[in-house]
Amino acid sequence: MIPPDDPFFPLFKKAFDFNYRSDMYYKPIPSKPVLPPKSSPLTFYDRHLASNLILKQTICIPSMVHILSKLCDDSLEKYLANGHKFHQADFHATEVQVAQNLQNAHAVSYFYMCNAGQLSHQFASKLLLHPNSRSWASLFNMIEARGYESDGFLVDAWLTVRGLPEEGNLGLRENIDSELELLGNLEQSTTERILDIGRRYPRLATWEMFAMTDVAIALFQKRLASRSDFSWEGCGARGFQTTSHLPLPPDTIEFISKFVPSVTSTRSTARKKPAVWDSNSKSVKISTVVRPTKPAGTSARRRSQYRPELRPYLQHAWVTAAVNDSTFIILHCGRYERIGIRHRESQTLYLSELIDPINTQDPRYRKLQIALHIAIIQDVLERHELITASDSRAKRSVAQIDDETEAGPPKKRRKVGVSSKSNVINNIRTVSLQARRLNLEAISTRMIALVNVQYGAYCSPTPASFIRLSSSCAPSVQSELPPLEGLKSGYKSSEYFTLTMDAPIGDGATGVVHPISLEVQVFNPSGDVSVLKRNDLIMKLAFGNEEQDRLRHESEVYTHLARHRVKGIPIVHGLFHDLDSGTLGLLMDNVGQSLIDREVERTGNEYASYITTTAAERWAFLAAMKSIHKAGVQHRDIRPHNLLVNPRTGSVAIIDFDRAEILAHKDISMRPSSVNESDSLDAILS
Repeated sequence: MIPPDDPFFPLFKKAFDFNYRSDMYYKPIPSKPVLPPKSSPLTFYDRHLASNLILKQTICIPSMVHILSKLCDDSLEKYLANGHKFHQADFHATEVQVAQNLQNAHAVSYFYMCNAGQLSHQFASKLLLHPNSRSWASLFNMIEARGYESDGFLVDAWLTVRGLPEEGNLGLRENIDSELELLGNLEQSTTERILDIGRRYPRLATWEMFAMTDVAIALFQKRLASRSDFSWEGCGARGFQTTSHLPLPPDTIEFISKFVPSVTSTRSTARKKPAVWDSNSKSVKISTVVRPTKPAGTSARRRSQYRPELRPYLQHAWVTAAVNDSTFIILHCGRYERIGIRHRESQTLYLSELIDPINTQDPRYRKLQIALHIAIIQDVLERHELITASDSRAKRSVAQIDDETEAGPPKKRRKVGVSSKSNVINNIRTVSLQARRLNLEAISTRMIALVNVQYGAYCSPTPASFIRLSSSCAPSVQSELPPLEGLKSGYKSSEYFTLTMDAPIGDGATGVVHPISLEVQVFNPSGDVSVLKRNDLIMKLAFGNEEQDRLRHESEVYTHLARHRVKGIPIVHGLFHDLDSGTLGLLMDNVGQSLIDREVERTGNEYASYITTTAAERWAFLAAMKSIHKAGVQHRDIRPHNLLVNPRTGSVAIIDFDRAEILAHKDISMRPSSVNESDSLDAILS
């Protein structure tokens, strides 16, 4: 440890001997009180994690804090034993001088970052990555989620590599001496390694920051069993089950065993196979009858009955960590804290004892946080070494297979007879997209859509049950919305359709947009079954109240436009409601690429100010706008992002009517406001 006569010793002692003040308090902003949660924190996505990634048990490790403290001591001793020194220049150990009002979760998060997080990742960065540098600049940064609907009770935060790793930039500024000094002393191999870590692991660790309210404090104070099976909350549908066989990212067994000596790896392939998400790594069982989630009682009754508990917050944090492949999960409310370690192979969350940032003595709170950040970075470095070694072996294996394939004799293809083919397809014919009308009719007459999320770490164990709220707007289909009272307890395969949701392609004020693949079974006149498939759909999901109000309005505008036979807009297949999460989804055709995205793709300039269009496209867009105005609607958000062209067919479409206004049921194209909107469109296209 640092000797008392070292010039850095007073600063070292100030850094390590820091606890939160006992006079911290919670006093909400009068206009924005932090109310008790009215519903579960689980999001739509939190129910769709792959089955072999979900949390199965929690185990408390009372010694975790002391093991972390020893890890910190060992790291410091190794640093000093190797001849490195700490320098006083640009080192700042904050010390709270006055009582702090932690008025909501954001205030708790900010207070932690300023008084514990920043100094902690500075120590971890110096000790593990650039010990020769005099600078205290860090290669990491701590970020808090912003820009979403929040009542101030909970906010996500995470540790990340600084800068823009995907662009090869660590964001070290030459006009700041400490960062310039670090830039000059950083080895190229370290730079390349940390940039690759930033690209692979967007979140190195996950924090769930709670407001310091009585409700949150009670959640933390609840005694946890030393070992407990975890009750995972998925979707409520029955009769449709998907078991994931996705390869797991590796655990750093040697590192984790410091905290949990009983942990040993049974995966002989842990160091051999990289974790590659493969849509075929699953098995699906579908019963003759699928039973959707049962509709819950009235929303008001559900809100009045909701009682916050720790379990869903643990699930939400676990999902966030699994999606980002991070090991450490920290729950913090200002007054208390728990540290969690995610063990992938056993699907176990190891939790520390309850940590008191005010009264903890051995170690003191900021030393514990420095130790935690050292552990986080050490774990990431070791896992990165494992995964890059796996990647190298995989590339060599592929190259070897390619060589053997080229050198080997050509293989004969086994002929498959007609009867053999019949057995394989089992009387189910896959029909191409040319059966469009039959496809539209099948979609429009079904009350239930079963939605499977399938990308990255998501592979829905059971699908979400989306019930139809509005009829299809397809002009060739005349369908009526089945009464909600007629929702049945079970559906055969010919009575529902399935949607497979891929990674999002956009998000905005109204929601998140996902590409969708559709599969629907229909009976033919001959009595056999056809499986109709489409992969040219999207679904826009809305979560919060404001988002959902906008999406409902957008659905109503599309319905109005469809009744007036307006051309140049997407075909909307209905508005749906997820019975599990309350999410709304608007299902529609994917009508192509926006003009702004096409221009960026064409020029490589993501800030393109000029839009290129053909004469035919300009005419088609202006005709579509005239048709919209004739139907009595003003779009009120005309910009290149909302003007789409289908690259395959050349057809155009105007989208995103969440801000649109239905002014009349007659032609408004000559109104000054409509003329101005048409002129604005013409200016964009010219």
